[in-house]
Amino acid sequence: MILLSGGTVYTPLQEHPQTSVAIKGGRIASVAPDAELTGLADAAETIDVSGCIVCPGFIDMHVHGALGASFSTHSVEDVHKICAYRAETGTTGLLATVGTAAWEHTVGALETLVEAAVHPTGTRLLGVHMEGPYLSPERPGAMRIPLMREPSVNEVAALQDVAQGMIKSMTLAPEREGGLELVAYLAKHDIIPSIGHSDATFEEVAAAVRSGVRQATHTFNAMRPLHHRDPGTVGGVMAHAEITAELIGDGAHVDPQVGRLLIAAKGWERVALVTDGVEFSGLPAGRYERASGVAVTVSEVLATRNDGTITGSSSAMNRNVRVYVEAGIPLPHVLAMASYVPARQLGLSDRKGIIQAGADADIAVLSQDFRVMLTVIGGEIVHRAPEFSSS
Repeated sequence: MILLSGGTVYTPLQEHPQTSVAIKGGRIASVAPDAELTGLADAAETIDVSGCIVCPGFIDMHVHGALGASFSTHSVEDVHKICAYRAETGTTGLLATVGTAAWEHTVGALETLVEAAVHPTGTRLLGVHMEGPYLSPERPGAMRIPLMREPSVNEVAALQDVAQGMIKSMTLAPEREGGLELVAYLAKHDIIPSIGHSDATFEEVAAAVRSGVRQATHTFNAMRPLHHRDPGTVGGVMAHAEITAELIGDGAHVDPQVGRLLIAAKGWERVALVTDGVEFSGLPAGRYERASGVAVTVSEVLATRNDGTITGSSSAMNRNVRVYVEAGIPLPHVLAMASYVPARQLGLSDRKGIIQAGADADIAVLSQDFRVMLTVIGGEIVHRAPEFSSS
């Protein structure tokens, strides 16, 4: 048994100062004021987390890699390296994002993820997010136009067979020919259809929602923008309550004040913080080269091409939480957008993204300046800052 004592527990929506969390057998055994659980101290590894934020572990629905490794490569070791790093940033579960690539490369990446999931290390793989290949050449972002394909139900069925059911969401441009048919297929087969890299009009977004679109990929980025005479894809995402909007929380992909407008329009309940973290996350700032030969400049926040095109984020989820707290969003809401909202979107909110008795023991402990001090996944401590010791 592990006892986290003395911290302020966020469930995430309720705040409980000087509260202990008891962990046993991979689950949360109890959550109660410190005084009520003092009798457990002798039977548990007690960790004093006084002055810290104790919250549900983050769930990242859109992340590509870290430390020079990518989920789109064919290395189980790379997958485990990424997951080990992400655990250090407070992320306890993620969807491994596979970007638009040649068919054979995509198949190989899915096969590797299936193999890696058998023996998890660090952050748990909750499934796969396919970012493409059925995207709009009008809104490519960092995706390569020659590798984009026409929407195909048969291809998706084949990919899900390779992935052994691990594909949980797919980004697509529903306005493309065959797009609405694919949206309906995805929704029927429990794959979240997410509108992204899309040039859809407001009316086309509405049609996509009727067909089953329930999510938006990195809202504002690589989609038809909001204009007061053309609401576009962004306007459609903001107007439809059925859509949960991903928001890259690094403060650069989307200015935090614009992020606040999105949260005001949709409510925190329909906004999920994501990193869109690329393979250079966690590395020192500098210039790097992708496997494709494209040179990128990486900072603590962004990866950009020589022409200035943003090609992903290098900001970790704990930093993104800090960005939106500093922007004025209440801490419980920001924590929920990084944990409970994505858990609910993935159908896991009965046991993940929450701190309550019986839930999975996936917990992040943060300092007041949002450094990750402790990460617990499935009841096991997978990251511990040097400041913490057992008593």
